Amino acid sequence: MMKRLIVPGVSGSEAQHWQSWLQQVLPDAERVEQQNWHQPILQQWVGQLVKALQQQNKPVQIVAHSFGCLTSIAALKQHPELASAVDSLILVAPANPERFSSTGLRQSGQASIAEFLPNALAGTSLPVPSLLIASQTDPWLDFESAKALASQWQSALVDLGNAGHINVASGFGAWPQLLPYLDLIRSGSSPFASSPVRPSLNHNPRMRDLTPVQQFQFSRSF
Repeated sequence: MMKRLIVPGVSGSEAQHWQSWLQQVLPDAERVEQQNWHQPILQQWVGQLVKALQQQNKPVQIVAHSFGCLTSIAALKQHPELASAVDSLILVAPANPERFSSTGLRQSGQASIAEFLPNALAGTSLPVPSLLIASQTDPWLDFESAKALASQWQSALVDLGNAGHINVASGFGAWPQLLPYLDLIRSGSSPFASSPVRPSLNHNPRMRDLTPVQQFQFSRSF
């Protein structure tokens, strides 16, 4: 069974959060712990994730949310040697890098982490398969920016529509609809090749392509 490494965002994903639910339902899931969940300092968070990856004895799938997505991207880009430790990435509701500085939440006059560490978050595609799940109404990253990031990273893109920040506040606790996507994006599979609809996902609504990113539309209500 594929091991999942859960990488929360700011505040650490409370007990009602879908990441906490996922950790309960997947027997081999492990959460990356941060020294201070309320102080999102990218380099410190990257350090904790790097330590967790170095302790793995087989490739893992990273399931990240919000600032945890930025942490995961930065870790892989700053430490390319760790790509062999990661099977694939699930990036849910990435936070906007412009909202953060090198010391935490960005204050007026501070450079963003996108400026401070430009090569850590942008530029080339990721070294492992990745899926970016975004919302049309995310207060932390508008959908056009999410599409741009997915294109930069060459991530498949899922559009959840009106889903806020895909957290407890927007109704995402237990989230069984996520589970098929964890397997679809894994290394060695080709879920987005000639036929994007797999039998396990035939209940999904319409699908359409967004060149160069394939975007899949689905609903929490099925």
